[in-house]
Amino acid sequence: MSSRDNDRGVPSPERVMSGFARLTPGKLAELTAAHAFVSERPADDFSSWFEKPLKGEGPENPQWIRSHELDRDGSGYSTKLWFDRRSDTVRFWALNPYG
Repeated sequence: MSSRDNDRGVPSPERVMSGFARLTPGKLAELTAAHAFVSERPADDFSSWFEKPLKGEGPENPQWIRSHELDRDGSGYSTKLWFDRRSDTVRFWALNPYG
């Protein structure tokens, strides 16, 4: 978790968590059966200074899908989840509401 500040000298007060996680076997199939998904890749490629170590660490040739329904966290859309069908990997980006 770190500031989302795009290499600026003064960090942003917002705190962001970003990374990859592996789903348990069968979890992605369960999610896709219960929620609507669309093919959608992340808009950026880990452009923030704290995300740069993640560049190139994800699955090879991912087939990203996303459910906007799963991005809702009760306070808006401060969470973004992309799922790779090939590797059962989820890429996440979440704004920490507690700063």
